[in-house]
Amino acid sequence: MPLSPEEKALVKEALQIYLQIVARQMPKQQLQQVFQIAENVIKKIDTPGAEKGKGNIPPGITDKWYNKVCKTCDKLSSSGCTERVTEKFPGKCDPILHYERNKQNS
Repeated sequence: MPLSPEEKALVKEALQIYLQIVARQMPKQQLQQVFQIAENVIKKIDTPGAEKGKGNIPPGITDKWYNKVCKTCDKLSSSGCTERVTEKFPGKCDPILHYERNKQNS
């Protein structure tokens, strides 16, 4: 669910305030890491959310599985796969296993 412009503005403002506070308390090296993370968050906020089938490829999932199985799976969200089994064991969810069995039997 995409954020409204007001929600995006609020998150950006909150990040700026957070960074100002953190800048006073953290060593310079850690501060640079936090700034980088904040920049990535702002980029993600500014980028429209990916629609189903165009989300990030989950870790451990091949392009072939993603294109043949994940794009049609109801467990795929814009942030990746929400199937608990796949989070623990990439490539081991039921739809992928069924796809591989059907491929071997064909």
